[in-house]
Amino acid sequence: MPTRMERRVERIRLQRRETLRWLAELTAVLAIALLVRTCVFSLTAVEGPSMMNTLQSGQVVAVDKTYFHFHEPQRGMVVICRYPESREYYVKRVAALAGDVIEISQGVTYLNGQALEEDYVSYPCREDFGPYTVEEGCVFVLGDNRANSHDSRNEGALDRSMIVGRVVAVCFPLGQAHLLKDA
Repeated sequence: MPTRMERRVERIRLQRRETLRWLAELTAVLAIALLVRTCVFSLTAVEGPSMMNTLQSGQVVAVDKTYFHFHEPQRGMVVICRYPESREYYVKRVAALAGDVIEISQGVTYLNGQALEEDYVSYPCREDFGPYTVEEGCVFVLGDNRANSHDSRNEGALDRSMIVGRVVAVCFPLGQAHLLKDA
């Protein structure tokens, strides 16, 4: 029969083992969460007015980071991108693909000579732009708030590698949560 001291030592040993197992599980969960956030899916806050009225500053959106590993960007998709000289991420809409000619005249966006129906644009551009031919391997992105957006009109077309992920939903605030549909 174990002595009182032996029982106490055994109880401490079991508590330590349980604590170590708990810490190992917590570490594994955090590592998996970090991996998912880095490579698969993330939440990103929208900052600024460039995507109004589609997205509002302060909303939090869900971003699918794997989509463009298997698919090419399509016109009308809302994406997270970076500009070559910036570390910041931006939310924009793909307006034109490689080989397309884009032009903005009197607030109307033209793609390959055809006026686009863009019901998501509430604030059209006040300045004319283009015509501009999108280079191979690139996409041309615009903010939906054309009157107040820093986008490919300023930065030029983005190399396809600068597209980080596809915005799939607004998550917060909860009262505004909804899936995003492409134009």
